[in-house]
Order: sequence, then C-alpha cells, then structure tokens
Amino acid sequence: MNKKERNTMEKTRIILDTDIGTYYDDAVAVMFAAQSPELQVEGVTTCYGDTDLRARIAAKVLKTAGREDIPVFKGIGRPMRGYGLMFGFEGEGILEPDEEITYEKQHAVDFIIETIMNNPGEIKVVTLGTVSNVAHAILKEPKVIDNIKELIIMAGVVIPIVDEKGVRRSPREEYNFNNDAIAAEIVLNSGMPISYVPCDVTLYTPLLDDDRDKIRATKTPICEMATRIFDLWPPQEKLIYTAVGIATEHTALWLHDPLVVMHAFERTLLKMFPLHIATEYNPTNIERDMYIANMNGNQDLLRTNPKKLPPNMDVALEVDGPRVSRFFTERLTAPMGNGLTK
Repeated sequence: MNKKERNTMEKTRIILDTDIGTYYDDAVAVMFAAQSPELQVEGVTTCYGDTDLRARIAAKVLKTAGREDIPVFKGIGRPMRGYGLMFGFEGEGILEPDEEITYEKQHAVDFIIETIMNNPGEIKVVTLGTVSNVAHAILKEPKVIDNIKELIIMAGVVIPIVDEKGVRRSPREEYNFNNDAIAAEIVLNSGMPISYVPCDVTLYTPLLDDDRDKIRATKTPICEMATRIFDLWPPQEKLIYTAVGIATEHTALWLHDPLVVMHAFERTLLKMFPLHIATEYNPTNIERDMYIANMNGNQDLLRTNPKKLPPNMDVALEVDGPRVSRFFTERLTAPMGNGLTK
C-alpha cells in the first residue's frame, strides 16, 4: 500500500481508554495505535488512580511517536466503591523528572459522550484498564449505549489458566475489573455491543525474543522508548505479582493491550464466541441451581450449575499468538507515522 492509498483508505475510528503507567503493555499499545494507518485515534483517555499523571504519560508517548495531533484527556481515577488500588509503576522509563507535559482540559467522560453522540454508529471505544470512564458516560448519557459502534474490553478472566511456568491466573488477581467492580457491572449489563478479550487469551501473546531483538535494533524514538521499558519490565512484573499474591519470576513481555487495539481493525487474530458474561460477587448474585455431586462414591461436593442466558457479547477464546507478536513488531519498527500493511 502506497502513501496515497493509506491516506484515502477508510479508517476505523477509536477512542483509546487506558490506565497507562501501571503496566507497560498500555504504553506500547498506544505506540502501536499511533503507527497503524487503519486507525483514526480520536483521542486517548485515562482511567484508574492518578489520571493526571497517566494523561501526561500518554501525551509523552504520543509526542515520542510523533503523534501530538492525538489529544489526551484525564478521566475517572476513583472506583465507584472503595479505593483499594492495586500496585503498579507510574511512568518510569517514559517521563523525565519534572518534565512539563500538557493535555486537554475537557474531562474524558465528556469527551467520550460528545464524540460518540456527534458520530453515531462510527466510534469504537477500546478499554485497556478499568471501564470507569465508560460506566460514568453511560450514567451521564444513556444514549451512548445505542450510538457507540463497539466497545472492546481487555479485562478479566473467563477460564483460569496456568501458564508455562506454572503461574495460575484467576479472576482474583486481574487488575482491570477488580479495580472498579461496580463500573464493570454497569458496562457488562449495559446492552451495548461488546467484544471482550480476557487475560486467559492475552496470556498466549508474548512478545517473541526475535521480535524484541528487532525492536531493540531499530533506532527510532518509539523503539528506543519501547526498549527502555522492556528492560524495566521483568523486575517490576515480579513485584506486581508479589503484591497480588502470586510471587514468581518474570514470565514474559505480554502483549495484552496491543492485541485489543489490533482487534479494532484486524478481526482474524482472535476467534470470538457469543457468550453471556456477568459479574459475580460473594455471595453470588447470579441465579444458579445448586446440587450435590457424589465423587467416586466417597465424597460429596457442593457444585453450582450456571443458568444458561442469552449471549450478551462476543468473547475471545482463541488467538494466533506468534502472528500477534510479528504484527506488533512490524508496526513498531516501521518508519514513524507510516505504519505497514499486513
């Protein structure tokens, strides 16, 4: 695809909503979006904790990528109930000490509402952190439910898995829904068109060693920034896992968030299935049948059988992990501002 064709192609319009700074896959997801000619990024909005700091981190990443044309908006940092935020790292390797970075004055929630309502059926919102901003947008202007084109969520765990190093990931340890559970309930029950990409799929998308080396060898500002944060990632991941009770060594450079950005315009990387997804607390508020199972004639266990409900979203259950790594690397190592086609 030549430059003229890239400029005339129909672009997928997205708002990228992120808790950038907690974990480094957000930063490289923003880089990937900035390098993808298929995307028209209407704006980047920040959520979770210190959203002012996150907005400055996002603006710095976009500046480094040569995409200062993409506006950044500060959003909701406090969950709807409680304030027990999980451990994370905020901008190390990205922001310099006392660096002056500015962003838009409009609030992220108002920007989301305004952009969707002024462009009915055209805007996809891609969430990489809590869904707080989307939940508040729904409460403030319920018509966004009918006017959004698609909500693509990276969060949660549908089928708990054990990775190749024996680390079990379950809903208990997942950041994005746990850090604003009420917002998650509002969004999942909203009825808006949702594509849901859980951790049990994104944990099959590590950045492969050869691809990491290609990024390291590419001397552009975004690849140099990516290399810095890849070097910081392993010891920080160990501390994050320790903080949530699953102490382990570094496992991999996971492409959780870049994968979700890819899905906004490239629909062949993930296999999606229609399912009903609901939030659950203790005690459960999801209607279930309870029964006693006799195991091998010598042990009785209380089991639950979830009620079958109509699908309310498309859920990713399979992914082409090596292709995700290659695609990510092609985009990051392309000439800045140009991107590549697959």
